[in-house]
Amino acid sequence: MPNHITNKVSAPAHVLASLINGDGRIDFGKVIKFEGEFPWDCVCGAAETAAEAAINLLLSNNPMLAGMQRHSRETSSVTKLSEESFEQFVQMLRNHRKCGFMHDMDFGRQAWGTKWNAYSQKIDVEGCSLSFDTAWNAPVPVFKALSALHPTEEITVLFADEDIGSNCGTLKLKGGELVEQDCAGPWGKMNEAEQAKWRAFAMEVTGCTDEDDDE
Repeated sequence: MPNHITNKVSAPAHVLASLINGDGRIDFGKVIKFEGEFPWDCVCGAAETAAEAAINLLLSNNPMLAGMQRHSRETSSVTKLSEESFEQFVQMLRNHRKCGFMHDMDFGRQAWGTKWNAYSQKIDVEGCSLSFDTAWNAPVPVFKALSALHPTEEITVLFADEDIGSNCGTLKLKGGELVEQDCAGPWGKMNEAEQAKWRAFAMEVTGCTDEDDDE
């Protein structure tokens, strides 16, 4: 499971409304759209491996991981896929041919900076605030795209990893660019005062307490 990142976004209501889809949910696809199709809720690993082999995707730069990928692809078999997995395999090939990505999670990692869309959402457009979680990272490319749609407006983002005190900070954007940022450095390189500062910041953003962090 990934680390969950809490994101709190403040901006004028009309800016935040650009992130809300027809179902009333925050949807990164409103500002950076996946041009392929993938109607399944999860990705079949065997289908993905077979598609990677068929497309001949580059292996990881990590030698150990590359070896595992190579073995998986060499031993994959399209004919052994279930009907649903085979349909996923075919759709992944279609998607890659159309837009360069096999599925929406593949797309999200690069285009959004996080593999999933927003979840654990709290929406208050009229109150000029949104709160949601993402996997592993704050979706900075999404914030930049939203800012570019409203170049004269300022967007402020507070984000914090559930690993309290690391991977957290404040971002300000305007005109599609980061204009100001104050973010925690690597935990091991911070002094005690800096660690205390960022722990307090992250607890405020996530709503976590010392008791929660000790569990």
